[in-house]
Amino acid sequence: MSRNHQRRAAQQRRSAQQRPTASDTAPADEAAIQRQLVGAAMYANGRDAGKDALHHAVHRLVAIEAAAIDAGAGAIRPTEVLATLLQRSVDTAFDHGWQPADLAHLVKREHTQRAHRLAIALVAEHSRRHDALSRAPRPWLEQLEDLGVVDPVRSVVIGGQPGVLRAWARSEKLDPDEVLSTALQVLSALMSASRLTVLVPPPPAWGATNRGAFPTAAPTPASGEVDAKALKLIRALLAKAEATTFEAEAETFTAKAQEMMTRHSIDAAVLDAAARGGSTAAGVESRRVHIDNPYADEKASLLSVLADVNGARCVWSPQAGFCTVMGFPVDLRLTDLLFTSLLVQATRASADATATRRDLRTPSFRRAFLVAFAHRIGERLEATRTQAAQEAEQHYGNALVPILADREAAVEAAYAEAFPNVETVRSRMVNADGYHAGRAAADRAHLGAGEAISLT
Repeated sequence: MSRNHQRRAAQQRRSAQQRPTASDTAPADEAAIQRQLVGAAMYANGRDAGKDALHHAVHRLVAIEAAAIDAGAGAIRPTEVLATLLQRSVDTAFDHGWQPADLAHLVKREHTQRAHRLAIALVAEHSRRHDALSRAPRPWLEQLEDLGVVDPVRSVVIGGQPGVLRAWARSEKLDPDEVLSTALQVLSALMSASRLTVLVPPPPAWGATNRGAFPTAAPTPASGEVDAKALKLIRALLAKAEATTFEAEAETFTAKAQEMMTRHSIDAAVLDAAARGGSTAAGVESRRVHIDNPYADEKASLLSVLADVNGARCVWSPQAGFCTVMGFPVDLRLTDLLFTSLLVQATRASADATATRRDLRTPSFRRAFLVAFAHRIGERLEATRTQAAQEAEQHYGNALVPILADREAAVEAAYAEAFPNVETVRSRMVNADGYHAGRAAADRAHLGAGEAISLT
């Protein structure tokens, strides 16, 4: 057979495969279509054979969609059923302890920006249905604002009108198979979202009053929080320390940041104890810190080290891609600032270490580098913690010791209650070059805010 005949025969076979058949368009009821969609979602995160199965399932669903459009009013379309499944999955995830930023991060780290935009659109649709602007607690509203779902100035929800899947598909200018493939990936991620510890009241627990509305005036800083002006200055100092290439200049910036953060952490502990009449347990809070790929496990290890030194506790949830950090507000904020600053330094140091050594540009080197960096930073912070404790005791006297002990006990109690079955995972070092390079980089790192670390 000639090559032209072979090509023509192949084209005919492909056309026959793409032509809707009776089996392709057989499901006519909603239950049958829903079963196909859920089955396809199971393949959405798969590889190799999973991708082939997803492609075949999408092909069949596109054929059913086309047949439904041809049939006119009354015919059930897979995209309509899929939109309902997505809506229900978002509701279930939120009821099970997930928050808006968590869901957006879950989809973003595993899939495309297009899928991420669909996830945000679904969050907006949920916000409209549940009147989040009037009913959601403030932490929930702050996440919606960060995602661009609400405008606090105009007090409106952006997007999320009925028909969110169709609106998203139009804005992305997608073909039917692309709509189904991407939406099934999002559905798969939502369906795989297991139950989480509830940190913020979920929608079923929201009241009818405007509990979470954005205030028109800036709130007064709560006891135990970092003053807004000081926080802004600390961030600016750390940003300059990360940006400068002159070591002496960086040390000047970080030394000032260190002074401010240490003062606020210790002062907050004393003031908070006085305000609560000696009771500290009610002041413990929990926050989720989202960890991006690659090397998420190693980045989470760095955060855990910093949280421990700051008197907070950290739990890594690899499937969800975030750490839950528990502690007092000031310590959580300082841990987050320090983590962001040191992660920038570690990333830059890792790149410098491999700049002239192509053989070191491997995942094993970078993993070992980050783990060793975290361990060495922890050692340095523990040493400075002892020194800072002695200086603080000279200022506050013996009254400081029981205050700090009570705060530590309160964090441990809250942590044990929230995570009774947590497991400790030990890191495995497989690359000696990366390990030694990471410790050396940690020795050179400008700790800034953490040089005299929080004592709580």
